[in-house]
Amino acid sequence: MNKKRKFRLLLGGILTLALVATCGIVYQSGSKSTPNEKELVMENEEDSVDQAIKTEEREDSEEETADANTSNVEGTRDVEEESTQEETDASGTEADQNAETEEDGAGQEEAVQDTETASAQITEQVETAMAPDLNFTESSLMEWPVNGQVIIDYNMDNTIYFPTLNVYKTSPAIAISAEAGTPVMAVANGKILSITENEETGTTVTVDMGNGYQAVYGQLKDVPFQAEEYVSAGAVLGYVNEPTKYYTKEGANLYFALQKDGTPLDPLQYLP
Repeated sequence: MNKKRKFRLLLGGILTLALVATCGIVYQSGSKSTPNEKELVMENEEDSVDQAIKTEEREDSEEETADANTSNVEGTRDVEEESTQEETDASGTEADQNAETEEDGAGQEEAVQDTETASAQITEQVETAMAPDLNFTESSLMEWPVNGQVIIDYNMDNTIYFPTLNVYKTSPAIAISAEAGTPVMAVANGKILSITENEETGTTVTVDMGNGYQAVYGQLKDVPFQAEEYVSAGAVLGYVNEPTKYYTKEGANLYFALQKDGTPLDPLQYLP
């Protein structure tokens, strides 16, 4: 009970005592007041007490209503705070789960990369173990790349006539006549250095045979290998293609050159 309510009760008590005292005075005065006057005084006093009590009850009711509203507001605030806390906890849990998922994904990706690296290393080791011996020397003999007639000879000292070009010039290679589609064989064990397109020699394959020796095959098609792959002597490197515009009068042929450290050599000196 607050101070205001205590004050109201005290006021009610005082009014009641005043009523009692008034009645006593009225009765003692006897002849000074008529019965109607006595009743009127008592009724006025009773009305004053009743009014004070009603006012007190109304204010008490308003206080209780205000207290109830305050309790409801506090209860709503508590519920909202609990809901907010639950959402925060849920967000934290989801963030933790996402972090765990990302860590798992990173671990799996790393495992895949490790597997791919290991697989590449194994493949390289297998290829190295299966690679043919590349040891071509000055005394080595090559196999013929195609069977056919040499229609343009090698000569770096004197000029050779080229029918299509209608010129005489030195020749760093030989041209072996062969029908288009004829298989072209590797003349020795080797590793493919490059596969290029050249205006004069068309599709051209360069093969490292070891010790600085290289074989160059031109005017090919349908090459089944890629650079860095190994080939064994007698393997099909591709097929004779239609001649380029530099060899139209000569007809279909294989362009074949031999080099040592980039210097042209006469292929016929290394063919049986």
